Amino acid sequence: MQSNVNMFQRFLFENLPIRGERVKLTSAWQEILKRREYPAIVQQYLGELVATTALLSATIKIEGRLTVQIEATGALQMLVVQITHDGGFRATATYRDDLPEHATFKELTEGGRVVITVENANSNNSYQGVIPLIDESIAAAIERYFETSEQLRTALFLRNTDNELGGLLLQRIPGEMEDEDAFNRICHLAGTVTAEELNELDTQTLLYRLYSEDDVRLFDAEPLHFYCQCSRERSESMLKQLSKDEVDEILAEDGHLSVTCEFCGKTYDFTADDMQAI
Repeated sequence: MQSNVNMFQRFLFENLPIRGERVKLTSAWQEILKRREYPAIVQQYLGELVATTALLSATIKIEGRLTVQIEATGALQMLVVQITHDGGFRATATYRDDLPEHATFKELTEGGRVVITVENANSNNSYQGVIPLIDESIAAAIERYFETSEQLRTALFLRNTDNELGGLLLQRIPGEMEDEDAFNRICHLAGTVTAEELNELDTQTLLYRLYSEDDVRLFDAEPLHFYCQCSRERSESMLKQLSKDEVDEILAEDGHLSVTCEFCGKTYDFTADDMQAI
């Protein structure tokens, strides 16, 4: 049984143009949950997006950051997950107070869109892909994104529980394949994976159970961890955007200014003397 494992692992079918990735998150996901309290339905979808973003982190081939964001006019207004090239990630969600408990994902994200951004830490260059959100699930949205934007058949399987996140991603990569139904077969087998198997089995055992008749090459696992990039310096930069009148009004009312990180919940306080120095 695997406990307290936070990792991402790639694999490749040697005789088929198909690649895959597996992700498992325990304590790193729990770190997010203990910092921000979310309704159960928000926690579910935020967890799915965290697992999805970790699976997509293979797209970070530079020193930089990947952000996957869902924006909507429905009750679930925003889900944001960011992950760096070295496996540090953070996540946050915004939702209305009248969030229904039993609504579908499509109902909650009415009028929404998916925004995927890759930023280069060493330059101003970035890539951004955007698609309208018309899907019944996060997995379906990401599959459609790759199908329409990258022309790559992709299948995503998410199996999340309250305290653990797990997922598999399969992708048909360029190359000849004698049996064009092979990708469907590989995806069908992945669809049989249970949350218990993703939570308890190491990747080698999991892949052998699914694909004992295929030659699968497994790469070394890469660690993932919770990491928030907020700081007092970043908060100061935000406060510099306020006018003097705005600062004076807040100081007169509260005696100080506070900036709370929407990702980790940490609060940075600034006194009148601090603001003069800024």
